[in-house]
Amino acid sequence: INGTESRFVSMYRYDRPSFSMDFASMTATIMHAVLYFRKQIWAQARRAMHEPPDIHARLMSVYPQVPEWWYASLFVTMFVAGIIAIEVCPTQIPVWAFILALLISFFYIIPCGMIQAIANQRIGLNVITEFIIGYALPRRPIATMMFKTWGYITMFQGLQFTSDCKLAHYMKVPPRPTLWALATAVAGTTQLGVQAWIFSNISDMCSPHQKDSFICPSTEVFGTASIIWGVIGPRLQFNKGQIYYALLWFFFIGAILPVISYLLYKKYPNSVFKYLNFPVIFSGTGYIPPATAVNYVPWAIVGFIFQYIIRRRHFSWWAKYNYVLSAAMDSSVAIALVLIFFCLQYPKNGTIGADTIQKWWGNTVFQKTGDWNGVALKPIPASGSFGPTTW
Repeated sequence: INGTESRFVSMYRYDRPSFSMDFASMTATIMHAVLYFRKQIWAQARRAMHEPPDIHARLMSVYPQVPEWWYASLFVTMFVAGIIAIEVCPTQIPVWAFILALLISFFYIIPCGMIQAIANQRIGLNVITEFIIGYALPRRPIATMMFKTWGYITMFQGLQFTSDCKLAHYMKVPPRPTLWALATAVAGTTQLGVQAWIFSNISDMCSPHQKDSFICPSTEVFGTASIIWGVIGPRLQFNKGQIYYALLWFFFIGAILPVISYLLYKKYPNSVFKYLNFPVIFSGTGYIPPATAVNYVPWAIVGFIFQYIIRRRHFSWWAKYNYVLSAAMDSSVAIALVLIFFCLQYPKNGTIGADTIQKWWGNTVFQKTGDWNGVALKPIPASGSFGPTTW
């Protein structure tokens, strides 16, 4: 490996701990769901259509339900559209890979949904889908990204739609308008319009030193992943004898740790072992990097206050208002973002409050960290490089 490919490998070296956590979370999620939720999943699957309705279901019964053939028609239409896109456009991906990506999403949607329901943590399938297609279709970067999108986003959107239906159920929104809501069409069209405007009006878009920080980090990661998994491929990184072969042991680690915690929980049911959730541990840790202590410390503080102290000492308040407060905090961030942009940043080329508000300590302190300035934790050796001398 040389030239451009070696540059991308050096860029991705930092992410190997994240890959190991992703590998472990894949097997840990399956094992955790089988060990802890198998009886619940089986019982619910058997009685789903015959369970006595609760108060919410009785109130919603006045609305006509969505026929199952509506969902089937949507699936068939989108499935055919996907095949047409594959066959007409130079996507580098065969139809069988498209079907395999959908099967991966179908296989993981219940285990990942259970984890998200109890911990509000999403188990991503992006790395495992890249890993699989990198072996199945090596040196096809476009196919790698399409397989990743179909394999991961299908499950993600399915769980997101389930969450929306649950909210609509509690808010007594009719099922059929919920299904046909035009938010996706409006959001998608708006996004394309904003994207076209940005490309036409913002200079140095996606460059590392863009003056307004439009550096496109997510897009860069997506593009870099197509090189790592689609051009170089996992064979040159994870096969036996390669430098990252040892990371494959995390598949086994992720499978065995939930078994150990489950056995300890069964022996000591009232101990701390009942709180161990290795899919959450692995997926949460997997965000490091690029997440740093700036992300995790506030997360831990807020979680400890509201999920432990307030829940223990003021349970009635917690049960009634904690969910609403969480939604209010999320909404306030979005509203504040719009207000700050249109009140301070957009007018007069961002000169309003430039010497006061925008230079206040709370708005500039993050620019004095090592992460922002790209400073290494340890100095680069005199040789000018680190790691293995050959690949």
